[in-house]
Amino acid sequence: MKNNIIEILKKSSIFLLLEIVLILIITTLLFFIKVTITSLHLPIITLITIALFMFFYKKESKKINIIAIILALLIFVGVTIVEGKIYDSTADGNTYHKLAIGCLKNGWNPNYESSKELNKERGNPFDVSSENINTLWIDHYAKGTEIFAAVIYKLTGNIESGKGYTLILMYSTFGILFSYLYKDKKRNLLTSILIPFLLVFNAITVVQIFNYYVDAALMLSILMIIYGLIRECEKDKTNQKENLLILACNIILCINIKFTGVVFAALYCFAFYVYWLIRSFKVSKEEGIKQLKTYTIFYTITVIIALVIVGFSSYTKNFLDFGHPLYPLYGKGHVDNMVRMEQPNSFNDKNHLEIFLISMFSKGENVSPTYSQENIQPTLKIPFTILEGEIKNYCIPDIRVGGFGPLFSVVFIASLIGTIYIIVEYVKNKKWDMLIPYCIILGITMFLILALDGNYWARYIPYFYAVPILVLSYFLWDKEKRVKYVLGCVVSLLMIINVCMVTYSNLRSVRNTDAYIGKKVNEFIAYYNEHKEEGVQIKLNQIGLQGALFTLDDLGIDKYTVNKELETKSEGYFFNY
Repeated sequence: MKNNIIEILKKSSIFLLLEIVLILIITTLLFFIKVTITSLHLPIITLITIALFMFFYKKESKKINIIAIILALLIFVGVTIVEGKIYDSTADGNTYHKLAIGCLKNGWNPNYESSKELNKERGNPFDVSSENINTLWIDHYAKGTEIFAAVIYKLTGNIESGKGYTLILMYSTFGILFSYLYKDKKRNLLTSILIPFLLVFNAITVVQIFNYYVDAALMLSILMIIYGLIRECEKDKTNQKENLLILACNIILCINIKFTGVVFAALYCFAFYVYWLIRSFKVSKEEGIKQLKTYTIFYTITVIIALVIVGFSSYTKNFLDFGHPLYPLYGKGHVDNMVRMEQPNSFNDKNHLEIFLISMFSKGENVSPTYSQENIQPTLKIPFTILEGEIKNYCIPDIRVGGFGPLFSVVFIASLIGTIYIIVEYVKNKKWDMLIPYCIILGITMFLILALDGNYWARYIPYFYAVPILVLSYFLWDKEKRVKYVLGCVVSLLMIINVCMVTYSNLRSVRNTDAYIGKKVNEFIAYYNEHKEEGVQIKLNQIGLQGALFTLDDLGIDKYTVNKELETKSEGYFFNY
């Protein structure tokens, strides 16, 4: 009975992961034949997911498979309903994310046209302004989460309902890891719960559950890629097909969530690819050739799906039109590096390692030229201390420095000590099969920290969270080794307290902000109903906030005019009227 429940948890998690990826693949394939998003997309893709899922697990219990599918669908529907009732109050969510989602829902085909071509004549609620810089981002950036959200939006008619991908991926990640630890590796219940729980609940994920930010989804996908790569190193290949399916899905997601996902996935995957081949050729030439064929075919198919099919409107088109797959960040006519422009002024004369360490030991807050008109700089603090006003800052989804949480500096120190201890133990006991994969992960993580801009900004270095998670896994692995296990529990407790403070701050902020926005929207609806015959005039807080106008469309509000100047103090939802 217990094993059946765990199997249902795991399979429901895999089903949800598969459905998200199939939504991306099938929707983008239809773009090629000029079929844009319809209200039939979600139900049809769900049926296809069910069919493929049942075929993949055809040799296993049909009863468990069906129960897993039902559970997955209930979670999918439940998350969609909950998300639909909460307003996204973030600037990024209401600028380029919603603009992309709304345009996709209303007939935009990114494979063949610019978002600027989608106007009222095409059924869009408003003409996309050519002055809106966000059209540059949505035309060329990766669109994974936006395509998923648009498919949901088309069916529900509520733009807020599409932002459930973070919660769904949190469930999926937890279910897969819990099953692996408890059922496959026979770890104790506490260990099997703590590790996946602390992986999915952290300072990046919890602040992005109720908005359209994508860093949490990227974080979960890259951590699951690392999990899949580690698991593929194991000698037991009993569930290799299942692991490769999970790995492929997360690679496709990671690449199509953000541009940085390409870099992260490519480095980790290539390094392990080389390691697998070297290891297998040491066994025998025949084994090496066999593994070469297996992994080369696997990566080739996965990369083609990720970059050429799902990523066609971004990576492939960018390369064809501008000479670089990562345009507008690179290539002909690229824009300035926003991450570097946003860093605190005091970082300008420091190297990447110094910047990273300062952020790790700083008060959590938004310190940047954008937010600090008075030239405020990062505030260093002693580990275990919490400075005035710090906790409330963790409701900010893109917090600039100290972004992993108010107590993470302690976790960071423990992780460094733990990492050194693990390496020494592996060398001492000659556990090369464990040491080499561990060092590959550490080496790439350190390389990314030192090589890329933005390592002061937690949401831009989600891969780093693998370091404390791996340390935690090592110390909690064997309950019989008391000292290690107790130390693992202590670090776990610190991480739980850390994320609880962030969660409290975020939930409180979401509750208050959502109530405020709901009140303002209701006031505007009342005003609109009184004046709609004569027409209503509104002024966006800034031109880039056109995405918020889709909310008005969802409410059936269409008799309004957007003005650049308007003398009014009545506040709506990112606009005045």
